[in-house]
Amino acid sequence: MSQRDENELRGLQRRVAFAALMLLCVFLVGVVGYRIIGSPEHGWLDAVYMTTVVLTTTGLREVVPTESVAGAVFTTVLLIFGATAAVYTLSMITAFIVEGDMTQGFRRRRMQKRIDAMQGHFIVCGAGQTGTSVIRELTSTDRVCVAIEHNQQHVAELERSFPEVAVLHGDSSDDEMLTKAGVQRAAGIVVCTDDDKNALVTTVLARQLNPNVRVVARATSDKAASRLRQAGADGVVSPAQIGGMRLASEMIRPSVVTFLDQMLRDTNRNLRIEDIPVTPGSSLAGQEVAVLKLHEYGAGLLLLAVRTPEGEYLFNPPATTRVQPGSHLIAMGDPGSVQHLRAVAAPGSANG
Repeated sequence: MSQRDENELRGLQRRVAFAALMLLCVFLVGVVGYRIIGSPEHGWLDAVYMTTVVLTTTGLREVVPTESVAGAVFTTVLLIFGATAAVYTLSMITAFIVEGDMTQGFRRRRMQKRIDAMQGHFIVCGAGQTGTSVIRELTSTDRVCVAIEHNQQHVAELERSFPEVAVLHGDSSDDEMLTKAGVQRAAGIVVCTDDDKNALVTTVLARQLNPNVRVVARATSDKAASRLRQAGADGVVSPAQIGGMRLASEMIRPSVVTFLDQMLRDTNRNLRIEDIPVTPGSSLAGQEVAVLKLHEYGAGLLLLAVRTPEGEYLFNPPATTRVQPGSHLIAMGDPGSVQHLRAVAAPGSANG
């Protein structure tokens, strides 16, 4: 829910609470008033009954006589204020129900239109701790993404933390939900659910709906990882294995780990190591590394390696290394510089 919609809903809640409090005050005044007007044999129950009869205008039997001037005046005033308070409260409750549903409906329709206009975006299935970290990294590097989460509490937290991310409430193993997320037009899908069966079904459906989408899934065991690869996952990540490697690296190469952590957490420079494909028809295809002049695409842009079409990695490539079509540039830089280089590496681009 957007901040504007949330503020409107909270304002409506306050008005409903005020109306209910006003009606309660009128009711209490009526009870006390009829208890005072009535004779000693009329108790509190008779006063409550009489007030209910007047406020609801049902016209049932009067248990407290109102033939006196005081009784007639008090009943008239109570009818006027009570009817006003009752109508106002009823209108506020109706508005809360109708406007609340309409706000949610408008929000969902706006979000779906935004998703329908997306091309080459990323879908994150599961917005727990792992999924939230994935979304944070995608948004910090200027990637457009859509999240699918079945837990309503996680959905609300995600909408508050990432208002720019479209969030769908549902099951990612449902092909209709994946279609709503635009899987046919997506560049990649990250399956972060902690249920291996759900991850397996989601992977199979994503591969069927879009054979070209890149699927990366989370696995809790080696057996699940093997099944996910067989189902069509391009990459499988095991949190246990990654955690073990991180612990070992922290022990034997702490400076490297600290450098990578600072690079990922530096909110000022926001440096990342990125993979830039050099497709056929790109102005970079066939060029030597010395001719690329990466500094023109952004200050501090650094070429770390070149992945050849055969899959070989050339680390710190010499200046005479020729970038063949189908190669990948492994470069480090800020998101803006990387996006500039990525655009230049696309087919039909002009160098510079």
